[in-house]
Amino acid sequence: MMTRLLLLVLAIALLPAGEAPRSAFFNQKVSARTVALNQPVRVELTTVPKQVEGVNIEAAIADAVTLGGGQLWRLIGKPTSQTDDKTRTVRVSIILLPRQVGDAPLPVIPVSWLAGEQVAEFGSVKVEPQLVIGSETKPLPAELTTVSGFAWGAKLDELKDTVGATTGDAERSTAKPKPGLELGFRRGELVEAAIEASDLTLEAARASFLARWGSPQIEEAGAITWVIGWTRITAAPAADGKGVRLSLAREDLLARAVSAKITDKVFGLLEAK
Repeated sequence: MMTRLLLLVLAIALLPAGEAPRSAFFNQKVSARTVALNQPVRVELTTVPKQVEGVNIEAAIADAVTLGGGQLWRLIGKPTSQTDDKTRTVRVSIILLPRQVGDAPLPVIPVSWLAGEQVAEFGSVKVEPQLVIGSETKPLPAELTTVSGFAWGAKLDELKDTVGATTGDAERSTAKPKPGLELGFRRGELVEAAIEASDLTLEAARASFLARWGSPQIEEAGAITWVIGWTRITAAPAADGKGVRLSLAREDLLARAVSAKITDKVFGLLEAK
């Protein structure tokens, strides 16, 4: 393997300035070609030494995933890159979560740190409509489409008689239709929810949460998070320390609300005549 790397590096060094090799990357790896909706996919790539200075490799990859694959894949954490001390080859790695079931092409990554405008393609992954919980598979839970019977994306105007009084404004408002349940609306659309369970600790509830959603994808101090498709679920201690707060959000609907706000507040002014 080391001999192969050295030969490839030597071949690159002998190329005319600015000319990229036909295949400047190798060892492309995809951890799995069939996954459940809650299973991450690790993508790895090794390239020849960096040829274009000033490129932030991690940022370039993150931008490529967001712009090119954001409707099918979600980046977990940050991309990583390592440069071999001897060969100077570059190894990059990203962890992705699927957004929807079906055949999902992996993001095409522009290898912007090499000359020649090359891209790395990784093919597709089949996403099954199920969750993997330990050694078992389970059907997708209801909270991916509804919360306490309220459909994600439902319009506040159509729910006023059901959810009762709201607080806030047209941009962001909150309703509490049931004890312990809070619904969050952005621009009149249901995008967030929270459930508070008093006299319950996160440690005591963890096993039940794992049995419903599987292993969490993100663990931070005092909070654990699952991302299943477009739905994000975070469990953390309640603010008063006397219970557990479960926060749910539809990331696609949140992104749509933020995009609309940016259009109104920023682009609308830029384009005003």
